[in-house]
Amino acid sequence: MRFNRTNLALEKDDTNRFLPWLIAFMALLAALSIAGLLMLKQISNVFEHNSQDTMTVQIPAGESPEVDEQNTIKAITALKKAEGVMTTTRVSNGEIRKLLQPWLGETAGSEAIPLPQIIDVKIDRASDLTAKRLTNLLTTIMPGTTVDDHSLWLTNLVDTLQSAELIALGIVFLITLATVGTVVFTTRTGMGIHRQTIEVLHFVGAHDEFIARQFAARAFIVGFQGGVGGILLAAPVLYAFEYVLKNLESGLLPKADLNSSIWIGVSSVVPVVAIIAMMTARSTVIKTLKKIV
Repeated sequence: MRFNRTNLALEKDDTNRFLPWLIAFMALLAALSIAGLLMLKQISNVFEHNSQDTMTVQIPAGESPEVDEQNTIKAITALKKAEGVMTTTRVSNGEIRKLLQPWLGETAGSEAIPLPQIIDVKIDRASDLTAKRLTNLLTTIMPGTTVDDHSLWLTNLVDTLQSAELIALGIVFLITLATVGTVVFTTRTGMGIHRQTIEVLHFVGAHDEFIARQFAARAFIVGFQGGVGGILLAAPVLYAFEYVLKNLESGLLPKADLNSSIWIGVSSVVPVVAIIAMMTARSTVIKTLKKIV
């Protein structure tokens, strides 16, 4: 792809030969950080939603499936009468076996394994209903019943994930600063190389804005090239990471997919890097020329 040459022939500078590669490397890191940030956001949103108003009731396995059915009916009946309980949903044995598979493997599918009965309970947090109160209510009917309040541990997990999001955001910020610093250095170096040409342009009446546009246009091209190169390098890494996630046999974490919003966020690195390079080069030239004059 060919671009219009500038009056200063900046494309021939040695500084511009390595700048696209440096920007490509920083664009790669930025793309991976943004993708990681958005994927962490997906996971934290799932946990945050689940921790808002959900408790889980676990009834120990009985002597027979008939006893399990009776105990489950008793528990659901008692839960529906409890103040603060909005809905109850019984988890099927198939879903329970699927949850146990990461720990028990193929053994989880055996019919010989006694399974506890699990009921998901949606509660009203505005009420004073607690896991301890539900446990006291149910143990009087079925000893050994336990109640797990997801908000007690999921809230801490969400806080940890959000902290990781801030770290990823901080990495993007540092990459931006590194990009700005690199463009400033190469722009000043380029101005030194073309100092005599710049002085001649000044002598014939060229304004600072005209000279700044020359450097800004070249910086935009270099930034765009580097951004595209960084995205091309990041794409196979992200696809490989997605493949690993999809084939990860674990029920501990919800699946995080590289959906369209993530790819849009990653692709936005290209124009953002190009614009940052352009604005940085222009600002650097304007400030430097004012000091010279």
